[in-house]
Amino acid sequence: MTPNSSSAERPVRSDAELLRAFVEGERSALGDLAERHERAMLGLARGLLWGRDDLALDAVQECWTRVIRYAHRFRGRSAVKTWLYRIVVHCCADERAKIGRRSAVESGEDRSDEAAFHTGADGMELDERQAALREAISELSDDRRIAVLLCHHAGLTHREAARVVGVPMGTMKSRLHAAMTELRRTLRAREEQFS
Repeated sequence: MTPNSSSAERPVRSDAELLRAFVEGERSALGDLAERHERAMLGLARGLLWGRDDLALDAVQECWTRVIRYAHRFRGRSAVKTWLYRIVVHCCADERAKIGRRSAVESGEDRSDEAAFHTGADGMELDERQAALREAISELSDDRRIAVLLCHHAGLTHREAARVVGVPMGTMKSRLHAAMTELRRTLRAREEQFS
């Protein structure tokens, strides 16, 4: 078999081509799409659901159920990735509505690790800084947390993030700016506690 005839050399298809192939009956195309985006979708869901893996997995599973159900309605007005993230955001909102923020925090599942705030002679260590950042992000309002997670965790542009949430790009930029200002202030205050 020559290298050119190898089945392993399939051309890489775009997200839109994969979604279209799935709609046309190619079930494996959905698996390819999931392989490409599921990790980022889980990360986004985890960030929106207080770091709870169980809730994030449920939300992403529901997202794929909706993708299967509504793939035929995708019209291409946005990128497939943007459409997927929009579904994740909606599924996470549904999940939060089911359990309520108060019950998640009261149950001790908010993943804020008090032990991470022990300091050595050098102040906060990397793990402690990461834990502090995760906690500070979880304390942001939903609008600001979503902006940070979409733009900085998921790597979307301001325009893509605005489309996911359904707001003007200026609103997304304002939310992101306010979130970053709040995070800097919160993290600076926490670091001063431990230095």
